[in-house]
Amino acid sequence: MRVNVISFLDPRVYNGGGEMISRRLLEVGERLGYDIRLSAVRPRRRSLHHSPHLSLFIDVFNHAHSVKSLGAWRAFGMAFLEEAMARAPFVHLTNAYADVCNLPYLPCSGDRPDGCPVKPGLNVVRQFMMRDWTHECFVQQSIVRRLYEQSVLNVYLSPLHRRITESLLGSHRLPPSYILKPMIDTSRFVNEGRVRDIEYLFVGVVGEAKGLAAMRERYGHTDIHLIGRCAPGVKPDFGRHLGHVSYDEVPCYMNRARNFVFLPRWPEPQGRVVAEAALCGCRIIGNENVGALSFDMDLADPESYRDVEDAFWVRLEELAQ
Repeated sequence: MRVNVISFLDPRVYNGGGEMISRRLLEVGERLGYDIRLSAVRPRRRSLHHSPHLSLFIDVFNHAHSVKSLGAWRAFGMAFLEEAMARAPFVHLTNAYADVCNLPYLPCSGDRPDGCPVKPGLNVVRQFMMRDWTHECFVQQSIVRRLYEQSVLNVYLSPLHRRITESLLGSHRLPPSYILKPMIDTSRFVNEGRVRDIEYLFVGVVGEAKGLAAMRERYGHTDIHLIGRCAPGVKPDFGRHLGHVSYDEVPCYMNRARNFVFLPRWPEPQGRVVAEAALCGCRIIGNENVGALSFDMDLADPESYRDVEDAFWVRLEELAQ
């Protein structure tokens, strides 16, 4: 099967949570024998089959927001997107909300009865970097709606992720959807039966969207261990901030922790760290905004994560026939 992949970030170059998912899917697809060609904005790359069986669009509008990054001025051209959409039936996969919201971390949390709560207060520089001088929700743009409504399948990372995205779209013309379960290396994330000398642990970006205020309020008096880089302007004033640690070290910390704390403000699309912590034997302290907790499955059972990638490609092959 010939597949064109159109992804804003090349997942073979970038290592964010979404790119880890995309990269793993592409690796398995190539292992299964599919002929995959990838086009990206960062770094710029164009590689397309002239006659693909299927196209896979991934986080098409996932631009950064700094002046240095050039913001939304670094983007796929509209003509390129429309031509790629017309070449073959296409599947649309989103690892977060970048294709329905052009602001970081979905500031409305999916609840926008009176419009965007942020855009009316943006300065001219922010508007310029976003190439958006309106107060309207990004989801109203025609190309956004076409990506979701004209795809043959929309892929989400959890039932929560699907519910929030489809609520924002408010469309009655959406195609079928597919929920991609967490893809976890269950040989790495395993309960090793260690002595647990850390009472509370958090792993992720230390910032507002990931629940900094809630953690401070509930666990500010404890020795909670915070692992991860800080969001711009954030300096934790509670707990023990260990900074960034390598991914290889994370299972060790999770095996030392009794409780894993994850209380995001935004509707976390999946929150794979929660699944990883559960596999390592942590008690999960979460909230209704954790996508991983919206699955009807035992997160601590390794069998829950069997053959996730293969099942994804089986579904795509069915669509291409």
